[in-house]
Amino acid sequence: MFKFLRKLVLGPAYFYHVHLIKKSKRWSRSNIENYQAQKITTLDVDFTTKDDIRNNPDMYLRKSLFVPIRQVRTGGTSGTPFKFFQDLFFTRQKERAYLFDIWRDVGYKGFDYKIVVRGNMPKKAIAYDMINNSLVISQNYFVEEHRAHIVELFSKKACFLHVYPSTLLFLVEFFGDDTFQKFPIKGVLAGSEAFPIEQMTWFKKKFDVPIAHWYGHSEYAILARFCHNCKEFHFYPTYGKMDLLKEDHDYKILATGFQRYGTQFRRYFTGDFAKPSQNDCQLDNYNKVHAIVGREQDFIFDNKGVKRAFGPYLFGIHNEFWDYILDIQFIQKTKGNIEVKFVVSKEFNEIAFKTIIKDRFELYNVQFIRVEQIEKTVSGKHVYFRQQVQ
Repeated sequence: MFKFLRKLVLGPAYFYHVHLIKKSKRWSRSNIENYQAQKITTLDVDFTTKDDIRNNPDMYLRKSLFVPIRQVRTGGTSGTPFKFFQDLFFTRQKERAYLFDIWRDVGYKGFDYKIVVRGNMPKKAIAYDMINNSLVISQNYFVEEHRAHIVELFSKKACFLHVYPSTLLFLVEFFGDDTFQKFPIKGVLAGSEAFPIEQMTWFKKKFDVPIAHWYGHSEYAILARFCHNCKEFHFYPTYGKMDLLKEDHDYKILATGFQRYGTQFRRYFTGDFAKPSQNDCQLDNYNKVHAIVGREQDFIFDNKGVKRAFGPYLFGIHNEFWDYILDIQFIQKTKGNIEVKFVVSKEFNEIAFKTIIKDRFELYNVQFIRVEQIEKTVSGKHVYFRQQVQ
């Protein structure tokens, strides 16, 4: 029954892109340029930003009577509210084809069993996702009173571990090296956040577990896998087009998505920066960058003084929460306590907003501070989390 349902979930877009991925790995650079030129309409802008789309969403929206679309709400890795539209089926089918390709490098085969510790926070702390064959565990469940149960879950059968890089470090510290070493983990699937090469090297050497790492974002416009051969990020040319825009000494990552319907991302500034590629790689001729800049790992101390990954608390929110506010910032000055500064929108619902925050940050004492604006850095960047505990 589940095998049948999973095949339905994959859909035609999945199999189409599986074929494209296989072909593209043999393409020359001119093949890649020709393919992308055919996918992109004329662009008359240097780049577009989230503000451009927020201020004039209809200008960037393409619809069809025959293709249902859905609204996506996210704060992304900037922590700033952003809404856009995405087709209901094809984009997610496509995404799965590329993620499965990345995960295949560590032995993962479609719908292998996974334990997921990311931004998902099930109401009962633990939930089994039958379609994806995943056991989803809230980071909040990892406390001493549940240790025996969690160890049992991790020991039960061979699995792949789907995490943020910062969450992986938290799990190793929570269990301890000796216990973690005993778990039958076949591979780690770690994305959405910086994962320094030194950390990856240490983990693989310490636990002899392979790592699949990638760079992507909720807008689904570009996607890159980290290559362990050249130690750089390879951008899939059939997923979207990545460009670098140099400003002073920085290189902005621009994304042009290939989705036909929904919000159209054209030379869209992702909010991330990159270090240009330094060498070629024999595995393919994809466009590459040496490193992604701007997705640092953040940690927060709970009311027991335990150091936890901050990312899962915020990046996993994809609901009406982002409708309630225009901006938000979390500040920790002492262990176990956090201040939440927020700027309300016209749709602000105080009860719903505070309930979502308290549910996710149940291991912390929360102080809410309503403000007119949140200060930015000297360079004009919004900082969603400030850790002041030394």
